[in-house]
Amino acid sequence: MPKFPSHPGAQRGFTLIELMIVVAIIGILAAVGLPAYMDYVARSQVAEAIELGAGLKQPLMTYGNENKVWPTGLVAPPADPAGTEVSATLTGRYATVTPTVSGTFPSGTVVVTVTEGQASGYKIKFVTADGGNSWSCHTGDVPVRYMPVACRST
Repeated sequence: MPKFPSHPGAQRGFTLIELMIVVAIIGILAAVGLPAYMDYVARSQVAEAIELGAGLKQPLMTYGNENKVWPTGLVAPPADPAGTEVSATLTGRYATVTPTVSGTFPSGTVVVTVTEGQASGYKIKFVTADGGNSWSCHTGDVPVRYMPVACRST
């Protein structure tokens, strides 16, 4: 069984230089990782905005094609929509949908704004030219690094 040296000059623990090297490595990793994490958080906030907008595509297409006009407004549950309105989720944790469709049927635009966090104030526009049969998302002022791949090319 090995024995530890018992004389007073025996080294035990870490030296100051070893601890400084470890602290420097942790600092470098944090300097690289923190900005990447912040971009990841902002992308998730923008993704929520895109999901809110995407949830409107089908109801707007159905209403538009049946009535040949866009609804006069979007109403959040639990309120009951009037005959010329559509019920829709308008608010998420990080984003809000503008409660109207701009444009004249069959062309229309829905705007979703990120309201909190790193991406706060950025807008995503969902645009259709064919009565809602197809929609494209436009990045507007959102930096490309925050946009999902599906919206980066439009």
